[in-house]
Amino acid sequence: MTEVLVVRHGQSTWNVEHRFTGQADPPLSALGERQAQALAATCRGRSVDAVVTSDLQRAHRTGEVVAGVLGLSAPVVVSDLRERWSQWMTGRTRDEIETAYPGTLAAWRRGRPVAAPGPHEEFAAFTDRVLDGLLAAAGHGRRVLVAAHAGTFVALGAVFDVPGPEVANAEGCVVQVEGDRVAHVTGRLELSSEEVERTGRADP
Repeated sequence: MTEVLVVRHGQSTWNVEHRFTGQADPPLSALGERQAQALAATCRGRSVDAVVTSDLQRAHRTGEVVAGVLGLSAPVVVSDLRERWSQWMTGRTRDEIETAYPGTLAAWRRGRPVAAPGPHEEFAAFTDRVLDGLLAAAGHGRRVLVAAHAGTFVALGAVFDVPGPEVANAEGCVVQVEGDRVAHVTGRLELSSEEVERTGRADP
């Protein structure tokens, strides 16, 4: 059995602008860098064996900071952990999307059909991909930190009763992997109140 600490990346520059990111690749903001440091502090004493991230830089940089602080090898990249994409919504602000297609973002964040035009990744395929990514991550130790994306929690929410997509940056949940299946979620992973006070918490 492997314990996987699944977290959302630190705040990105597009998070600051409330832009739909998908598989676009903006970097962490200054706050995001501090949140990654706070996540590393939270992970001290948890005996993390390895860090695994998606191939998008906001997640990879988050994992890189944690691995550096904990004295671990550089993060392992698993592309199956990258965010779900929508061609039309990518780069548009939350207000622009809501004005053009009311309710679309709320539906997207619940894994439901969306009204926005253009190709996008179907939710069922995305969920399967993310679960495959978590299984791959679990092969790297008995306790593994995974730095991924908000959509990861939508996918997990479709399978388990876990937090939805409004997971704060650098926070997440604890997942148990048994053999070749993601078995269940055992709890939340949150920054301590002291770390939040020190670094700040962004609007999800």
